[in-house]
Amino acid sequence: DFAAPGADMAAAMSGQTFAVVRGTSFAAPIVAGLIASALAQPDRSGAEQAIAQLARQAVDLGSRGMDKTYGNGLVGDSLRIEPPLAGPGK
Repeated sequence: DFAAPGADMAAAMSGQTFAVVRGTSFAAPIVAGLIASALAQPDRSGAEQAIAQLARQAVDLGSRGMDKTYGNGLVGDSLRIEPPLAGPGK
């Protein structure tokens, strides 16, 4: 029901290195984490409230309102970390 960053993301590898990754596997945890951080304890009512709150904070993209492509809109954009640029030979 939400869009989140999932393209050209920085993922930590072993040591101090990063890999550039993309996909729903990197966007979905952002949405789940935002919802979970709004819950004091797991319960249906609290989850519904957290989802509604996140929908109010979402940046509407595409067609006005909820749509099939972006759902309620973009969330978690500030959580995206720009992948470090690798120089020659890195």
